[in-house]
Amino acid sequence: MYSLSRRRESVLILSSRRLIPFVVLPSGNTVLATGVFDLLHLGHLRFLEESKRNGGPRSKLVVVVARDKTVFRRKGKGPIIPENQRRELVAALRVVDRAILGREEIDLLGILQEVKPNIVCVGYDQDEIRAAVSRLIRKRRLQIKVVRIRRFGPAGLNSSSKLKSRVARALSVS
Repeated sequence: MYSLSRRRESVLILSSRRLIPFVVLPSGNTVLATGVFDLLHLGHLRFLEESKRNGGPRSKLVVVVARDKTVFRRKGKGPIIPENQRRELVAALRVVDRAILGREEIDLLGILQEVKPNIVCVGYDQDEIRAAVSRLIRKRRLQIKVVRIRRFGPAGLNSSSKLKSRVARALSVS
């Protein structure tokens, strides 16, 4: 079971020869979100914001960015943006506390043990991942909540696949 202490602690800090009372607030939940994040768009940002919001105050958002090989195996084609660049772009978002690359071979338990989340957020289109994580959590009796995040953004501009199709159509017309 992964849980974080909710206890407030008071400490004294020595500053310029004076003791100053200082309250240490408990840390919030750790939220795990996953995705490919190819052609980063507003739907991705809203997904990550909502994921962090699900963690509550002082939560920490850790994002697992899918490896190129994983994307190819699942979708039959690789992403446009290489994995290291996708991870760096996601890490640069203000809402993200840490972005890591997924494992070469899918290892849900390994990721859960590394990140130790209280909450796992999945996108509206991640039914397979949601089911696999839920099964693993039940099997291992882990105290982790799985939350499905709704779709965000205007139709056609909230999906990397739809964006790619739209760009391809625009280029073929020109």
